Amino acid sequence: MKLPLYLTVFKTHNALKNCTRPRMAVYGLSPGQPKILRYLSKRDHWMQKELANACEISAATVSNLLSKMEEAGLITRSEAQDDRRAGSISITDAGRKAIEAWNEECFTIEARGLQGFSEEEKAAFADYLSRMYKNLSGKEIE
Repeated sequence: MKLPLYLTVFKTHNALKNCTRPRMAVYGLSPGQPKILRYLSKRDHWMQKELANACEISAATVSNLLSKMEEAGLITRSEAQDDRRAGSISITDAGRKAIEAWNEECFTIEARGLQGFSEEEKAAFADYLSRMYKNLSGKEIE
């Protein structure tokens, strides 16, 4: 019996997670941290609220993740110049190295998962997932 699409997506997501999560510790990362580091690597000086919105996770979760990332030397926090109540978050050199290495690991896992797909199929698959994301969230995927 063919599975419904939602179950196929769930099972594929879990298979991907099961391939990636055990490898995170190699790079000094834990779940949730790579997503934050990816955003921080795009630009400096994010506010915590901006990161929560961009990562689509709660402010409390971001706060917890950032505390651990600061302890690990992956990020720095500083007072925002225009608002003393708000802090600015930036990636460190160690954080940049970790996310670059992690991205390479993910590309390797992606290549394994897409074995046997043509370039056209890969492009179509990415397009389908992006369109599904937009239909469900109302936003373009970043």
